[in-house]
Amino acid sequence: MKKTIILALAAALLISACGKETPTPQTVTVTLESNPTTGYSWQAEQTEELFEIDRSYSENEHPEGMVGVGGNETFTFTPLKAGKTEVTLTYARPWEGGEQTDQVVYVFEIDNDLQVKMINGYSTGVDEPIPAPTPNIT
Repeated sequence: MKKTIILALAAALLISACGKETPTPQTVTVTLESNPTTGYSWQAEQTEELFEIDRSYSENEHPEGMVGVGGNETFTFTPLKAGKTEVTLTYARPWEGGEQTDQVVYVFEIDNDLQVKMINGYSTGVDEPIPAPTPNIT
């Protein structure tokens, strides 16, 4: 009798677990102007390791043979778990001890379904702060 009840409970749990969908995590994309030919590039750090971070670079269109052409660095943040984190993007020459020109900071909150909400975003700069780009959350 006990075995039958245990088997029935196990089957019920298995059936109910099969009906649940795993939520699709939202991703956050931020694109910033960059020119790595100057030695500067964007570096990303987060206070809590809540995102997987991927970075890509695309060069602006230019005539063949032209050098020193800038482009855009794109960061894609995929949430790994729930929580709150501050993401700092710093434009610097990493080998020069962190000399930076610009910094963009975002505060994100991730819920249990891995949905992302931006709490705050601002930027700082040595000369003039660049506008903090609005992240694309999809």
